[in-house]
Amino acid sequence: MFLVCAVASVLGNRVFLIITGYPQIGNSTLHISHAIWGALMMAIAVIIAIAFLPPFTRTFIAVLGGAGFGWFIDELGKFITQDVNYFFRPTIALIYIVFMVMYLVFRSIQGRPFGPEEAVLNALEALKSAALGRLDETTRQASLALLHETGASGSIAEHVTTVLSDVPALPPRQPGRIELRAMRARSRYRAFTEKAVFAKLISTVLVIMAIGKVLFVFEIADDHSVIQGVVEWASVVSSVLAGVFIVTGAVVLHRSRLRAYVWFDRGLLVEILLTQVFVFAQRQLAGVVGLAVNIGLWAMVHSAMRAEREREVIHGEHSLDPDSASLATYAVP
Repeated sequence: MFLVCAVASVLGNRVFLIITGYPQIGNSTLHISHAIWGALMMAIAVIIAIAFLPPFTRTFIAVLGGAGFGWFIDELGKFITQDVNYFFRPTIALIYIVFMVMYLVFRSIQGRPFGPEEAVLNALEALKSAALGRLDETTRQASLALLHETGASGSIAEHVTTVLSDVPALPPRQPGRIELRAMRARSRYRAFTEKAVFAKLISTVLVIMAIGKVLFVFEIADDHSVIQGVVEWASVVSSVLAGVFIVTGAVVLHRSRLRAYVWFDRGLLVEILLTQVFVFAQRQLAGVVGLAVNIGLWAMVHSAMRAEREREVIHGEHSLDPDSASLATYAVP
């Protein structure tokens, strides 16, 4: 939530300023930068996190703090240039790097295993909700399961388990309209991923993308004048690397669809994590469209990989691919 709000605030702020012609709050002498408002929002979020104990403040803190961080980092160009240049060209690329690093850090935190002490603390958080009469049965069962799975022991763990088991809880929360629509859309999408046409669609799109990469390399080899500067060369090299992975996937597609998807996944990750940085350095916000396309393709490849693994399990088609042992690292829940 923090990261999503930060990204949305950067994009929203830039679009708003473009539409309104970059208005200023202040006069010719004073200018109240939106980095100040962002810092104020982050300060309020920190104060709320320190001053209030209820767990329900977390969402508000993540939204306010994330939006404030987005407003703050949007002014990065002013802080790293001597002429205080908001339009410094590499700024968007640097902001993108910051967000990608944050995403990888958040994923590493999210994926780490919990220990017994953390399970006890998690159960205590559930008891906070119970003290306010807002603990639902789903949360209670999840907290108790975590205590059991981690083998939490000791007097405190036993007392917490006993109290959490006996405390009254609300029935599982019913999803609202928006959640129901999202669940239906997700269900339809998953049903579509199980159809053979979905795998053919993904394969066709990525094969076309591989052909495009090959033609791009031939164009560069024929005319070097299209590349000027270090950023352009770096963009080309990273794009060619992604193309090698995607072409490899296209080559092995007829032998193993799952292995091909793994190579497609690697190529798209290179595009998202590396090539896109140089694209933003060259094109600024115009690179958002390409990023959205790559992320969409990446999500679809993951869905195809999951469907292919499920198909292999159902039909007993486990292969001894060297890649198959590490496929769990590519799973999307």
